[in-house]
Amino acid sequence: MEIIEPVRLGAEESMTYQGMLDRARKFERQGRHGEAAAAYAGAAEAMEAHGDWTSAVAVRARCARALAAAGEPGEAHRILDELDRAAASMPAGVRAGLDAQAAHILAAAGRTGEAARRAWSAMSGFWSLHDHKRADGAGVHAARLIVKDAGPRGSLRPLRELLAQMPPDGEGHRQVAKLLSDAERRPDRDHDILVTDPDSAAWGRLAAALAVGAHLAVGNGVAWNTLAEAGGGSGDRGLLERDWGITDHGSWREQMDALLDARNSDPAVQMVLDQRGQGTDQRAWRAAIVAWCREHEISDETVGEVVGLSDLIVRYEARFRADGLLPPDGRVESVYGYDFGRAVNMARWGLNAGYCDAEEAEKCVLTAGGRAHQVYTSWGAFSAGYVLGRMLRFDEGEFGEWYEHSLTGHRILAEDPESPWRRMAWG
Repeated sequence: MEIIEPVRLGAEESMTYQGMLDRARKFERQGRHGEAAAAYAGAAEAMEAHGDWTSAVAVRARCARALAAAGEPGEAHRILDELDRAAASMPAGVRAGLDAQAAHILAAAGRTGEAARRAWSAMSGFWSLHDHKRADGAGVHAARLIVKDAGPRGSLRPLRELLAQMPPDGEGHRQVAKLLSDAERRPDRDHDILVTDPDSAAWGRLAAALAVGAHLAVGNGVAWNTLAEAGGGSGDRGLLERDWGITDHGSWREQMDALLDARNSDPAVQMVLDQRGQGTDQRAWRAAIVAWCREHEISDETVGEVVGLSDLIVRYEARFRADGLLPPDGRVESVYGYDFGRAVNMARWGLNAGYCDAEEAEKCVLTAGGRAHQVYTSWGAFSAGYVLGRMLRFDEGEFGEWYEHSLTGHRILAEDPESPWRRMAWG
């Protein structure tokens, strides 16, 4: 690309270019990225024809970004390489703008480390031009890419270095400081930590449904508000085969349907809870359980086990009240939440393992969230039901490691100001 001195344009030509750019931006807002790329390319060609090479570089960068969003990364990177060579001798503002667009193009291709470096370079360029707004935006983008690329622990040092280059009184500094604070909160562990993907929605219908699976997300140290995880495929396939016997879409769907229908857990637990009428004491509750078992011709041995289950539930509820999982007069009405919470994570694992597509995974998440909202009246009630279901499956009255981890997850979700349970109303 030959570089010549820019030509001053007349008012009519500028208006024509503006109309073409407005059309391209409209296509982008509508998600019509291929058409946006064509419109940007047309505007760039017109600018080049009149010798306005600096403006053309910026517009071709937007064209490349639109191509990347349209699923044409090869062509986007070819254009980006050409622009990098052309912009080397251009003003700092052109180079900074190109770096900013390159960060988005590289991020779309999964090259987050390179993308973070280009966003950081864009921030430095904009600061040198005293363009504070664009510098802030590029700095925050760089910080988010750093976290995504390196994880909470690996991002600590670069985030501190990035923050040191940002004016302390700006909005960008505040946002990057928050990202650093989140990374510092538990740098020594990869579980029992609230992780929010900054590039995914943290509110709305899908986010509220994803938050139903937040117990396991916190326990595993993964982002609660996203389904697709970088590099999660092989690990999730191994997990599903080892723990669930899932090896393909059919076996994944079978387990997913069981979770969505609350059929994965022991049905005796919910039956026992259903026999406890409003205001009944322990003795009346036991009698109601025995009557139900006799009506359904349950063996005497099983009747004894089921009655013992009610005693175990009472023990857990007392501990829940002492630890703040339940209010002083609260009790658990349903353990269906344990299946619904796992269904959200089953959708995540299935998507990353390649056993379903994004559309099917999202439908399953929304179904799990909707059914949880039908059964429970609050995040707290849901959490208590989820934890009780988990304890009856694994803890067996020991109040051991399973209980401690579940209590930690509950407290993080109930108390952290950034928790989805604090930011979104139930239902």
